[in-house]
Amino acid sequence: VASGVNMDATMGFCFEDSDFAEPTSRLKGTGEPYVAKQCEPQWFTEEVDSEDSVEIVTALKFRADMAYRLKDFEKALGDYCSCFLLLPPTNTAMRRDVQGSQARCLINLGRYTEALEIAESLGNGVFNTDHLTCTLNLQVVILDHLGNLPKVISCLQQLISLHPLNPWIWKRLAEFYTRAHLAASNQATGSVEKNRFESHLESILLNNPMSVEGKEREKQRDLNMFFRSKEISHCCSQTGRPINKTDVDYCRLSLLELGTKTDLLMFSWASFIRARLLLQLVQPQQASFVLHKNLKAQGEIEEQLKVFRLKDTIESHMTEMMGEDLLPEHIKDEGAADTKSTLALSTFRMPSDSEFKDKWFQKIVSLYSC
Repeated sequence: VASGVNMDATMGFCFEDSDFAEPTSRLKGTGEPYVAKQCEPQWFTEEVDSEDSVEIVTALKFRADMAYRLKDFEKALGDYCSCFLLLPPTNTAMRRDVQGSQARCLINLGRYTEALEIAESLGNGVFNTDHLTCTLNLQVVILDHLGNLPKVISCLQQLISLHPLNPWIWKRLAEFYTRAHLAASNQATGSVEKNRFESHLESILLNNPMSVEGKEREKQRDLNMFFRSKEISHCCSQTGRPINKTDVDYCRLSLLELGTKTDLLMFSWASFIRARLLLQLVQPQQASFVLHKNLKAQGEIEEQLKVFRLKDTIESHMTEMMGEDLLPEHIKDEGAADTKSTLALSTFRMPSDSEFKDKWFQKIVSLYSC
């Protein structure tokens, strides 16, 4: 026995007598049984008579969500604001959710500048790429309403830098580059059309006295419709101010920042082709309405490329260049990358607009601009 004990000790086996004792019986609880709280449907629509701040915040959030769903954006905004004031600074996730909802209410109310201020504040406090993606998507919607086409394109390019295999972002980028090309083309009109343009614009400005609020809204509507008909409204307003005659000059300058007419057209071609490649890549894995949406998008891209009247050789070369990174090993690496942690975001460097264009479009521009 002694030798056995020594062997056990040598091998590291040490047992206590309690290890072989019978297990003790579990003590029965003596507290009151748990009773789940039962809530009536839409309980949050009534005044909450409670001192529990969590319950009050929950009721306000649900109430605001329902008002938003019913398109009562004024009421929804008020409830979201009340909810936000009660949230502690430590509840970051809830605060971001409510602020995003406030911005969407402001968008629907036409208060785009206020919505942009909220979106920019959200952008200053991102912790992961999910936050950054949501913020950039929100900014795209707001900036499109404000008519700031260069910044819309910049936001979309940042989204692609985060998600280079997302076909829907590429398709949106292609559509905005197409609009930029059309706007640039309209800016290059002859003097006769330019005079007609300015005469029409002046008639809108003079026939709507600014002293009457209703007339001012009507004038602004006419201006927006006129600029939109020229594919100019999307690059005119820099700060959300009402559109006026000086916006034409700003539009011309902002389009020059994006590139020449030829460059914008090639950026659009390349982005559409990239989107089509990515849609085709995931098509075998899809079914039902997801597949239907994919095929519909591919059809829209095909129609747009027909409008461009691309030669088969050019389209083939562009397809090859825009799909160089779509090799199985590259896609595997992209999918395996952790882009949701704070560490990944802190080590990620967002490329500038010029760096983005150099990476994705420079080879195409160099090949076909000669």
